[in-house]
Amino acid sequence: MIEMPASSRRNVLITGIPRSGTTLVCSLLNKLPDIVALHEPMDVWNFSKCGNAAELADTIENFCAEARRSLREYGFAISKHVGGEIRDNAAGDKVDSTGTRSRRTEHGKIHIDKPLSENFMLAIKHPLAFTALLEPLSKHFECFAVVRNPLATLASWNSLDWLKVKKGHAPIAEKLDVDLARKLANESDAIERQIQILEWSYDRFRRFLRDEAVIKYEDLIATRARELSRVFPAAAELDEDLVSKNLNKYYDRAVMTDLGQRLLGRDGPLWNFYSKGDVENLLTEIRGRGD
Repeated sequence: MIEMPASSRRNVLITGIPRSGTTLVCSLLNKLPDIVALHEPMDVWNFSKCGNAAELADTIENFCAEARRSLREYGFAISKHVGGEIRDNAAGDKVDSTGTRSRRTEHGKIHIDKPLSENFMLAIKHPLAFTALLEPLSKHFECFAVVRNPLATLASWNSLDWLKVKKGHAPIAEKLDVDLARKLANESDAIERQIQILEWSYDRFRRFLRDEAVIKYEDLIATRARELSRVFPAAAELDEDLVSKNLNKYYDRAVMTDLGQRLLGRDGPLWNFYSKGDVENLLTEIRGRGD
C-alpha cells in the first residue's frame, strides 16, 4: 500500500452509491469524538479543471486544510445540511399533493459543538465525483465506499423525482468519466442506464478499494453502526437504534418486482458485493408482506 502523507491520513474521503447510506454515515461519524464528516461540501465541477492527479489531490487537500482551520478556529464548516445539521437522510418523510417526496438539504454553514484536537479526523462525502476519480484519489487519501442491496438502491432512486439518477444519468460522473458518459448516451432506456451506473460504481470499488474499505448498508444497520469501526475505531462504541429502509413504504412494490427481475437477469460487476440471493430474498419479503 502506498504510504500517504500525514495530512491525508487525517482526511478521509467517503464515496458510495447514491442513496446507499452515505449521508447516514456522515451523521453517525459526527456523533464520534474528534471526527467531523461533511456532506458534499465542495464544488466538484471544479475537479475537471485539474490537470493531473497531483493537482486534484492538492485541490482536495487545500479544501480540507481550510475546513479544518475554520472548524478549529470558528467552530463551523460548509456542508449540505438540514436545519444546520447533517441528518441521516437527505429525502423527506413527507410527500406533497402529487405524491412526490421532498428534498430537504441546503448548502451552507454547519456548527460543530465539540472539542477538536489539532489532528482530528475530517471526512468528506462526495459519492459520484469521488467514485469517478477513485483511481487517483485512492493513491493519496484513505477512501471508503458505502454500498446497498442493488434492488433497494434502484427502488430508492425511482422513488425520488428530483434525483438525476432516476433518469439514468449522473452528470458529475459523466463529466469526469467520458467512457461512462459515452455508454449512457448510447442507451435509450432509463432503467438500463440506472443499472449501468450501478455496475460502473461496483466495478470501480472492486478495482480501487480494499475489501475492508467497502461497507454494506445492511451490515451498518445490523451492527447498530459498529460496522464503521472497520474504518473508524471509535465507532466500536456506537450503539444506534437503526432500522433498514430496504422496504421503505415509499418504494413502489410493483416497480421493485420489475427491477428485481431485470437485475437477476444480469451477470458481471453488479454482483461484486451482493449475490442474486440477496435480491431474491428482498423480492420474497415483498411478496410476503403483500404491501
